[in-house]
Amino acid sequence: MRQRMFVAGVVAVTVAIGSADLTACGDKFLRIGRSARFRGYAAIHPASILFYKPKNSTPAGIKEFEALLKRAGHKSVTVENGVRLSQIPGAAEYDVVIADYTDAGKIKEELQSVAPDLGLLPILYKPTKAVAAQAEKEYPHLIKPDAMSKHDALAEIDHVMELRLKETTAASASR
Repeated sequence: MRQRMFVAGVVAVTVAIGSADLTACGDKFLRIGRSARFRGYAAIHPASILFYKPKNSTPAGIKEFEALLKRAGHKSVTVENGVRLSQIPGAAEYDVVIADYTDAGKIKEELQSVAPDLGLLPILYKPTKAVAAQAEKEYPHLIKPDAMSKHDALAEIDHVMELRLKETTAASASR
């Protein structure tokens, strides 16, 4: 009788431990109600993102990126490369603009006139060493698809949002 109760207890404890993901405590990749085993990334600061299609992008790549942003909790709108910010209705309402590094300089100039507090996050795809060094000097945060995971790219969006929130808080405090 004791042996059966002992075996039943061991089985119950094993099932309880196996069904609970005890290693995910404090994991920022843990979504409420989902296990870390699924590797769902929940954005720390959900953002409204304006995404400029890179010139050499594929429709499948764009759809995958949009789906990744949506699963993380961001709202994104994709526009064609070359569209001016002034032509986009409500451009000032976005939190972050994601664009190819080659277009980032032009977009940065446009941001100054349309929405100077918008965050800009360039995509740096397969750069030369010189271009990578220049980009890292110009921008504190970059998306590097060939050198980082999808979760790292989403973390870069969170970093840009944190900077933007700090700047907004500092500006409102100085008034």
